[in-house]
Amino acid sequence: MSLHKGYAALLLLNAAAFVFFGIKWFLGPEAMALPLGIHLTNADAITDAQAVYGGLELGLGVFLTVCALRPTLQWAGLLAATLALLGLGTCRGLGVLLGAGHVTSATTRLLSTDLGGAVLNAAVLAFASRRQPR
Repeated sequence: MSLHKGYAALLLLNAAAFVFFGIKWFLGPEAMALPLGIHLTNADAITDAQAVYGGLELGLGVFLTVCALRPTLQWAGLLAATLALLGLGTCRGLGVLLGAGHVTSATTRLLSTDLGGAVLNAAVLAFASRRQPR
């Protein structure tokens, strides 16, 4: 399904966020992890954080950019961004609810960003889906 070209802006915003955080995690994994109470204690941990947090976010950001630039992929891109943020937010939220202790404001901000982005994307996706004939 091809969406209105205006939806590309939302995809590019999603892409920019994922690329931004991917680069930050790749270039400074210890600095990104520390406010969350994660201590990367050896080269294996640092490399894994760079790959999982940095590489995965960079890859998703590039995918969303491609989707934004190709109208026939915009719907798939919005769906992917929505599901990625919903997965992050759901698991982070469940982690907070099931966790044994109090989380810091860093986790609360991330949770708000995850769920806020998921809701915005889902709303645009639902609106776009209702306007497009199948």
